[in-house]
Amino acid sequence: MPDMAQSHYQLGMNYFHGKGTEQNFSEALKWFRLAAQKHHAKAEFMLGRMYDAGKGCEQNPREAVRWYQKSARNGHAPAQNQLGQCYFKGRGLEPNYQDALHWFRQAAAQNHSDGLYNLGLMYAKGHGVTKDFAEAKRWWSKAAEQGNPKVQFTLGHMYLLGKSVKRDLAKARQFFKQAADQGLPGAQYHLGLMYAQGNGVLQSFSEAYKWLLKASEQGLVEAQFRLGGILLRGDDDVRDLNEALKWYLKAARRSHLRAMVALGQMYAKGLGTRVDLAEAHRWWQAAADAGNADAQFNLGVMYVNGKGVERDYAQARNWWMRAADQGHTKAQYCLGIMYSTGIGVHKDVDEALRWKEAAELWESLG
Repeated sequence: MPDMAQSHYQLGMNYFHGKGTEQNFSEALKWFRLAAQKHHAKAEFMLGRMYDAGKGCEQNPREAVRWYQKSARNGHAPAQNQLGQCYFKGRGLEPNYQDALHWFRQAAAQNHSDGLYNLGLMYAKGHGVTKDFAEAKRWWSKAAEQGNPKVQFTLGHMYLLGKSVKRDLAKARQFFKQAADQGLPGAQYHLGLMYAQGNGVLQSFSEAYKWLLKASEQGLVEAQFRLGGILLRGDDDVRDLNEALKWYLKAARRSHLRAMVALGQMYAKGLGTRVDLAEAHRWWQAAADAGNADAQFNLGVMYVNGKGVERDYAQARNWWMRAADQGHTKAQYCLGIMYSTGIGVHKDVDEALRWKEAAELWESLG
Protein backbone atom coordinates (compact mmCIF):
# COMPACT_ATOMS: atom_id res chain seq x y z
CA MET A 1 0.00 0.00 0.00
CA PRO A 2 1.50 3.38 -0.97
CA ASP A 3 2.65 5.77 1.76
CA MET A 4 0.00 8.48 1.36
CA ALA A 5 1.86 10.95 3.59
CA GLN A 6 4.98 10.64 1.43
CA SER A 7 2.88 10.97 -1.74
CA HIS A 8 1.23 14.12 -0.40
CA TYR A 9 4.62 15.50 0.60
CA GLN A 10 6.05 14.83 -2.85
CA LEU A 11 3.11 16.55 -4.51
CA GLY A 12 3.70 19.53 -2.25
CA MET A 13 7.37 19.63 -3.26
CA ASN A 14 6.40 19.48 -6.95
CA TYR A 15 4.10 22.48 -6.53
CA PHE A 16 6.64 24.29 -4.35
CA HIS A 17 9.44 24.01 -6.92
CA GLY A 18 7.26 23.96 -10.05
CA LYS A 19 8.54 20.49 -10.93
CA GLY A 20 6.37 18.85 -13.60
CA THR A 21 3.68 21.43 -12.97
CA GLU A 22 3.26 25.18 -12.62
CA GLN A 23 4.66 26.54 -9.38
CA ASN A 24 1.81 27.12 -6.94
CA PHE A 25 2.52 27.85 -3.27
CA SER A 26 -1.13 27.59 -2.24
CA GLU A 27 -1.35 24.07 -3.65
CA ALA A 28 1.99 23.20 -2.06
CA LEU A 29 0.68 24.38 1.31
CA LYS A 30 -2.43 22.21 0.91
CA TRP A 31 -0.48 19.02 0.19
CA PHE A 32 2.10 19.67 2.90
CA ARG A 33 -0.72 20.11 5.39
CA LEU A 34 -2.27 16.78 4.38
CA ALA A 35 1.09 15.05 4.81
CA ALA A 36 1.73 16.84 8.10
CA GLN A 37 -1.57 15.49 9.47
CA LYS A 38 0.16 12.08 9.27
CA HIS A 39 3.17 13.50 11.21
CA HIS A 40 5.41 13.61 8.15
CA ALA A 41 8.45 15.47 9.54
CA LYS A 42 9.65 16.93 6.23
CA ALA A 43 6.15 18.21 5.43
CA GLU A 44 5.95 19.81 8.88
CA PHE A 45 9.27 21.52 8.22
CA MET A 46 8.11 22.80 4.84
CA LEU A 47 4.96 24.23 6.42
CA GLY A 48 7.21 26.06 8.85
CA ARG A 49 9.26 27.46 6.00
CA MET A 50 6.16 28.63 4.15
CA TYR A 51 4.71 30.42 7.17
CA ASP A 52 8.14 31.86 7.89
CA ALA A 53 8.42 33.35 4.38
CA GLY A 54 4.73 34.02 3.75
CA LYS A 55 4.55 31.76 0.71
CA GLY A 56 1.03 30.56 -0.10
CA CYS A 57 -0.16 32.13 3.16
CA GLU A 58 0.24 35.22 5.30
CA GLN A 59 3.63 35.44 6.98
CA ASN A 60 3.25 34.14 10.51
CA PRO A 61 6.45 33.52 12.53
CA ARG A 62 4.54 31.98 15.46
CA GLU A 63 2.83 29.48 13.20
CA ALA A 64 6.18 28.76 11.57
CA VAL A 65 7.67 27.96 14.98
CA ARG A 66 4.76 25.64 15.78
CA TRP A 67 5.51 23.55 12.71
CA TYR A 68 9.28 23.67 13.23
CA GLN A 69 8.69 22.33 16.74
CA LYS A 70 6.57 19.43 15.47
CA SER A 71 9.17 18.55 12.83
CA ALA A 72 12.11 18.95 15.22
CA ARG A 73 10.49 16.67 17.80
CA ASN A 74 10.03 14.14 15.03
CA GLY A 75 13.81 14.19 14.57
CA HIS A 76 14.16 16.25 11.38
CA ALA A 77 17.61 17.87 11.59
CA PRO A 78 16.90 20.91 9.33
CA ALA A 79 13.91 21.73 11.53
CA GLN A 80 16.02 21.34 14.67
CA ASN A 81 18.56 23.78 13.28
CA GLN A 82 15.84 26.22 12.17
CA LEU A 83 14.14 26.04 15.56
CA GLY A 84 17.51 26.83 17.14
CA GLN A 85 17.72 29.89 14.92
CA CYS A 86 14.25 30.99 16.03
CA TYR A 87 15.23 30.71 19.69
CA PHE A 88 18.53 32.47 19.00
CA LYS A 89 16.97 35.40 17.12
CA GLY A 90 13.69 35.55 19.04
CA ARG A 91 11.67 35.00 15.87
CA GLY A 92 8.14 33.80 16.61
CA LEU A 93 8.93 33.31 20.31
CA GLU A 94 11.01 34.77 23.11
CA PRO A 95 14.78 34.52 22.55
CA ASN A 96 16.43 31.83 24.64
CA TYR A 97 20.10 30.89 24.15
CA GLN A 98 19.77 27.68 26.18
CA ASP A 99 16.94 26.40 23.98
CA ALA A 100 18.84 27.51 20.88
CA LEU A 101 21.87 25.58 22.10
CA HIS A 102 19.73 22.48 22.76
CA TRP A 103 18.31 22.38 19.24
CA PHE A 104 21.64 23.16 17.57
CA ARG A 105 23.07 20.21 19.52
CA GLN A 106 20.24 17.98 18.30
CA ALA A 107 20.91 18.97 14.69
CA ALA A 108 24.68 18.65 15.12
CA ALA A 109 24.24 15.16 16.58
CA GLN A 110 22.85 14.18 13.17
CA ASN A 111 25.83 15.84 11.46
CA HIS A 112 23.62 18.56 10.01
CA SER A 113 26.08 21.00 8.46
CA ASP A 114 24.37 24.24 9.52
CA GLY A 115 23.67 22.78 12.96
CA LEU A 116 27.38 22.06 13.37
CA TYR A 117 28.21 25.60 12.25
CA ASN A 118 25.67 27.24 14.57
CA LEU A 119 26.76 25.13 17.54
CA GLY A 120 30.33 26.26 16.90
CA LEU A 121 29.12 29.85 16.71
CA MET A 122 27.49 29.55 20.14
CA TYR A 123 30.81 28.44 21.64
CA ALA A 124 32.74 31.13 19.76
CA LYS A 125 30.42 33.90 21.02
CA GLY A 126 29.75 32.42 24.45
CA HIS A 127 25.97 32.38 23.93
CA GLY A 128 24.32 30.04 26.43
CA VAL A 129 27.67 28.42 27.14
CA THR A 130 31.16 29.40 28.29
CA LYS A 131 33.13 30.93 25.42
CA ASP A 132 35.46 28.25 24.06
CA PHE A 133 37.17 28.77 20.70
CA ALA A 134 38.74 25.32 20.78
CA GLU A 135 35.28 23.77 21.06
CA ALA A 136 33.97 26.12 18.36
CA LYS A 137 36.78 25.05 16.04
CA ARG A 138 36.03 21.37 16.73
CA TRP A 139 32.41 21.74 15.59
CA TRP A 140 33.35 23.97 12.65
CA SER A 141 35.95 21.45 11.48
CA LYS A 142 33.22 18.79 11.34
CA ALA A 143 31.02 21.12 9.29
CA ALA A 144 33.92 22.06 7.00
CA GLU A 145 34.51 18.40 6.24
CA GLN A 146 30.96 18.31 4.91
CA GLY A 147 31.73 21.22 2.61
CA ASN A 148 29.80 23.94 4.44
CA PRO A 149 31.00 27.16 2.76
CA LYS A 150 30.08 29.42 5.71
CA VAL A 151 32.29 27.33 7.99
CA GLN A 152 35.12 27.15 5.45
CA PHE A 153 35.02 30.94 5.22
CA THR A 154 34.99 31.32 9.02
CA LEU A 155 37.98 29.00 9.41
CA GLY A 156 39.80 30.79 6.61
CA HIS A 157 39.29 34.08 8.40
CA MET A 158 40.52 32.61 11.69
CA TYR A 159 43.73 31.34 10.09
CA LEU A 160 44.20 34.60 8.14
CA LEU A 161 44.08 36.71 11.31
CA GLY A 162 45.52 34.14 13.71
CA LYS A 163 42.35 34.46 15.79
CA SER A 164 42.30 31.71 18.44
CA VAL A 165 44.55 29.61 16.18
CA LYS A 166 48.14 29.94 15.04
CA ARG A 167 48.23 32.19 11.98
CA ASP A 168 48.56 30.00 8.90
CA LEU A 169 48.15 31.68 5.51
CA ALA A 170 48.34 28.37 3.63
CA LYS A 171 45.34 27.06 5.59
CA ALA A 172 43.56 30.40 5.19
CA ARG A 173 43.95 30.15 1.43
CA GLN A 174 42.82 26.50 1.47
CA PHE A 175 39.59 27.25 3.31
CA PHE A 176 38.87 30.44 1.34
CA LYS A 177 39.38 28.49 -1.90
CA GLN A 178 36.98 25.75 -0.81
CA ALA A 179 34.28 28.30 0.04
CA ALA A 180 35.03 30.44 -3.03
CA ASP A 181 34.62 27.43 -5.31
CA GLN A 182 31.10 27.09 -3.89
CA GLY A 183 30.33 30.69 -4.79
CA LEU A 184 30.61 32.41 -1.41
CA PRO A 185 31.36 36.08 -2.28
CA GLY A 186 33.17 36.88 0.99
CA ALA A 187 35.59 34.00 0.39
CA GLN A 188 36.08 35.03 -3.22
CA TYR A 189 36.89 38.55 -2.04
CA HIS A 190 39.46 37.44 0.56
CA LEU A 191 41.08 34.99 -1.85
CA GLY A 192 41.34 37.74 -4.47
CA LEU A 193 42.85 40.07 -1.90
CA MET A 194 45.46 37.48 -0.92
CA TYR A 195 46.55 37.20 -4.56
CA ALA A 196 46.50 40.97 -5.06
CA GLN A 197 48.76 41.54 -2.06
CA GLY A 198 50.89 38.40 -2.40
CA ASN A 199 49.79 37.52 1.11
CA GLY A 200 50.69 33.87 1.69
CA VAL A 201 50.63 33.21 -2.06
CA LEU A 202 52.67 34.28 -5.07
CA GLN A 203 51.26 37.66 -6.13
CA SER A 204 49.08 37.27 -9.20
CA PHE A 205 46.94 40.10 -10.51
CA SER A 206 45.25 37.66 -12.92
CA GLU A 207 44.12 35.44 -10.03
CA ALA A 208 43.17 38.49 -7.99
CA TYR A 209 41.09 39.78 -10.90
CA LYS A 210 39.37 36.41 -11.38
CA TRP A 211 38.21 36.08 -7.77
CA LEU A 212 37.39 39.76 -7.19
CA LEU A 213 35.32 39.76 -10.37
CA LYS A 214 33.29 36.78 -9.13
CA ALA A 215 32.60 38.52 -5.81
CA SER A 216 31.85 41.83 -7.54
CA GLU A 217 29.34 40.25 -9.89
CA GLN A 218 27.50 38.97 -6.81
CA GLY A 219 27.25 42.56 -5.57
CA LEU A 220 29.90 42.64 -2.84
CA VAL A 221 30.66 46.36 -2.77
CA GLU A 222 34.12 46.08 -1.17
CA ALA A 223 35.11 43.64 -3.92
CA GLN A 224 33.90 46.12 -6.55
CA PHE A 225 36.13 48.80 -5.03
CA ARG A 226 39.15 46.47 -4.88
CA LEU A 227 38.51 45.26 -8.42
CA GLY A 228 38.61 48.87 -9.60
CA GLY A 229 42.03 49.19 -7.96
CA ILE A 230 43.37 46.04 -9.64
CA LEU A 231 42.15 47.26 -13.02
CA LEU A 232 43.69 50.69 -12.43
CA ARG A 233 47.05 49.71 -10.94
CA GLY A 234 47.57 46.03 -11.82
CA ASP A 235 49.99 44.65 -14.37
CA ASP A 236 49.51 44.67 -18.14
CA ASP A 237 47.52 41.41 -18.06
CA VAL A 238 44.64 43.02 -16.19
CA ARG A 239 45.01 46.81 -16.44
CA ASP A 240 41.93 48.35 -18.03
CA LEU A 241 41.09 51.96 -17.14
CA ASN A 242 37.60 51.86 -18.66
CA GLU A 243 36.70 48.80 -16.59
CA ALA A 244 38.27 50.36 -13.50
CA LEU A 245 36.03 53.40 -13.94
CA LYS A 246 32.99 51.12 -14.34
CA TRP A 247 33.59 49.20 -11.12
CA TYR A 248 34.51 52.29 -9.09
CA LEU A 249 31.27 53.85 -10.32
CA LYS A 250 29.24 50.79 -9.24
CA ALA A 251 30.75 50.92 -5.75
CA ALA A 252 30.48 54.72 -5.49
CA ARG A 253 26.79 54.62 -6.38
CA ARG A 254 26.36 52.35 -3.36
CA SER A 255 27.98 55.01 -1.14
CA HIS A 256 31.40 53.35 -0.81
CA LEU A 257 33.43 56.37 0.31
CA ARG A 258 36.86 55.20 -0.88
CA ALA A 259 35.37 54.35 -4.27
CA MET A 260 33.97 57.88 -4.45
CA VAL A 261 37.44 59.27 -3.79
CA ALA A 262 39.04 57.00 -6.40
CA LEU A 263 36.35 57.85 -8.92
CA GLY A 264 36.97 61.54 -8.36
CA GLN A 265 40.69 60.98 -8.99
CA MET A 266 39.92 59.27 -12.30
CA TYR A 267 37.74 62.16 -13.43
CA ALA A 268 40.29 64.72 -12.23
CA LYS A 269 43.15 63.01 -14.11
CA GLY A 270 41.19 61.82 -17.14
CA LEU A 271 41.82 58.12 -16.48
CA GLY A 272 39.42 55.95 -18.48
CA THR A 273 37.43 59.06 -19.32
CA ARG A 274 37.92 62.68 -20.30
CA VAL A 275 39.05 65.14 -17.63
CA ASP A 276 35.94 66.35 -15.83
CA LEU A 277 36.70 68.45 -12.77
CA ALA A 278 33.03 69.13 -12.11
CA GLU A 279 32.39 65.39 -11.83
CA ALA A 280 35.49 64.97 -9.67
CA HIS A 281 34.20 67.73 -7.39
CA ARG A 282 30.74 66.10 -7.21
CA TRP A 283 32.10 62.76 -5.99
CA TRP A 284 34.62 64.31 -3.61
CA GLN A 285 31.96 66.59 -2.19
CA ALA A 286 29.67 63.60 -1.51
CA ALA A 287 32.47 61.64 0.19
CA ALA A 288 33.67 64.69 2.12
CA ASP A 289 30.18 65.42 3.42
CA ALA A 290 30.11 61.81 4.67
CA GLY A 291 33.36 62.43 6.57
CA ASN A 292 36.07 60.97 4.31
CA ALA A 293 39.35 62.77 5.09
CA ASP A 294 40.96 62.13 1.68
CA ALA A 295 37.99 63.68 -0.08
CA GLN A 296 38.08 66.64 2.30
CA PHE A 297 41.76 67.15 1.55
CA ASN A 298 41.15 66.95 -2.22
CA LEU A 299 38.40 69.58 -1.99
CA GLY A 300 40.83 71.83 -0.15
CA VAL A 301 43.32 71.44 -3.00
CA MET A 302 40.63 72.31 -5.55
CA TYR A 303 39.62 75.45 -3.67
CA VAL A 304 43.15 76.69 -3.01
CA ASN A 305 44.11 76.26 -6.69
CA GLY A 306 40.78 77.30 -8.19
CA LYS A 307 40.60 74.05 -10.19
CA GLY A 308 37.04 73.07 -11.09
CA VAL A 309 35.73 75.64 -8.59
CA GLU A 310 36.19 79.32 -7.83
CA ARG A 311 39.33 79.88 -5.76
CA ASP A 312 38.24 80.18 -2.16
CA TYR A 313 40.86 80.10 0.59
CA ALA A 314 38.23 80.04 3.34
CA GLN A 315 36.71 76.88 1.84
CA ALA A 316 40.16 75.37 1.41
CA ARG A 317 40.97 76.05 5.06
CA ASN A 318 37.59 74.66 6.13
CA TRP A 319 38.06 71.34 4.31
CA TRP A 320 41.71 70.97 5.29
CA MET A 321 40.76 71.66 8.91
CA ARG A 322 38.14 68.90 8.82
CA ALA A 323 40.62 66.47 7.29
CA ALA A 324 43.40 67.52 9.64
CA ASP A 325 41.21 66.91 12.67
CA GLN A 326 41.02 63.30 11.52
CA GLY A 327 44.81 63.04 11.41
CA HIS A 328 45.26 63.58 7.66
CA THR A 329 48.94 64.56 7.56
CA LYS A 330 48.88 66.23 4.14
CA ALA A 331 46.05 68.47 5.29
CA GLN A 332 47.95 69.25 8.49
CA TYR A 333 51.06 70.23 6.51
CA CYS A 334 48.96 72.37 4.14
CA LEU A 335 47.40 74.19 7.08
CA GLY A 336 50.89 74.74 8.46
CA ILE A 337 51.93 76.31 5.14
CA MET A 338 48.82 78.51 5.05
CA TYR A 339 49.53 79.88 8.53
CA SER A 340 53.29 80.27 7.97
CA THR A 341 52.82 82.18 4.70
CA GLY A 342 49.54 83.94 5.51
CA ILE A 343 47.83 82.64 2.37
CA GLY A 344 44.08 82.96 2.92
CA VAL A 345 44.53 83.38 6.68
CA HIS A 346 46.22 85.73 9.12
CA LYS A 347 49.87 84.75 9.40
CA ASP A 348 50.35 82.85 12.64
CA VAL A 349 53.71 81.20 13.33
CA ASP A 350 52.44 79.39 16.45
CA GLU A 351 49.48 77.93 14.55
CA ALA A 352 51.78 76.92 11.70
CA LEU A 353 54.08 75.13 14.12
CA ARG A 354 51.12 73.41 15.81
CA TRP A 355 49.95 71.86 12.56
CA LYS A 356 53.48 70.92 11.48
CA GLU A 357 54.04 69.13 14.80
CA ALA A 358 50.63 67.42 14.53
CA ALA A 359 51.55 66.11 11.09
CA GLU A 360 54.90 64.83 12.34
CA LEU A 361 53.18 63.12 15.26
CA TRP A 362 50.65 61.37 13.05
CA GLU A 363 53.42 60.27 10.68
CA SER A 364 55.39 58.79 13.59
CA LEU A 365 52.29 56.90 14.76
CA GLY A 366 51.65 55.60 11.26
